[in-house]
Amino acid sequence: MDEMMTLLNDALKETSEMKRAFIDLAPNTQKNMIIIGVMIVVGALLALFGLKLSKLFTVIFGFGVGAAIGFAITQIVHPAEMTGLIILFGCAIFVAVMALFLRKLGVFLTVFVASMLIAVMANMPQSVLIMGIYALVSLVLAILAAIFTEPLMIVVTAFAGGISVGTAVVMLADLPYAGIVRLIIGVVVAAIGIVVQFMMQSRKVGKREKRFSQKVKETDSVESEVEKARMILDDFGDDTDDDDEE
Repeated sequence: MDEMMTLLNDALKETSEMKRAFIDLAPNTQKNMIIIGVMIVVGALLALFGLKLSKLFTVIFGFGVGAAIGFAITQIVHPAEMTGLIILFGCAIFVAVMALFLRKLGVFLTVFVASMLIAVMANMPQSVLIMGIYALVSLVLAILAAIFTEPLMIVVTAFAGGISVGTAVVMLADLPYAGIVRLIIGVVVAAIGIVVQFMMQSRKVGKREKRFSQKVKETDSVESEVEKARMILDDFGDDTDDDDEE
């Protein structure tokens, strides 16, 4: 247990240093510009089309979660290097495939990872306790997302995309008050993404209801025609009986 806590604390320190170094990157090299460009593109896609592209992000986040699980296993059992790589990629691929085909699991993982990214990018935790709180809140959101899928997927992916875009813009422009500006840009982009995604979802639901209404009308029309035909046959039968009596 003590070894695991030490490992978590070390990981937090390394992650915090990596985050500061990453955000402080100046866009003065081609590599850095590519990283910033990818962050803007992925962030915009998440913010504007998070629900529509949910399967794609589900696979990506599932792969990341699986890789993290595989890495944790290798840190515990300390296998040979090649065996460790097999475990890591095996777990990553397995979780990604499961997340793709089991929709509720995919939604759970996507919302959990996106929520953790939002929290960590907004305020890097300095202790295991804070990280645990982030994980607990993300877990609650992920459970709720399995029930209220569309609304929570829209909100969480929009904020995750917004934070990504905000961070990239701050890195690109080297703006003062980077932390505050990053959050402001992130919230603005997230708000735009939420509006756009809800509009697209509303249009999708409207089309679905229109198709359902059309099917109901067609069914009613067929039933009406069948009823008319039955009435004609009944009338014809009555006329035949009258002729026979005469």
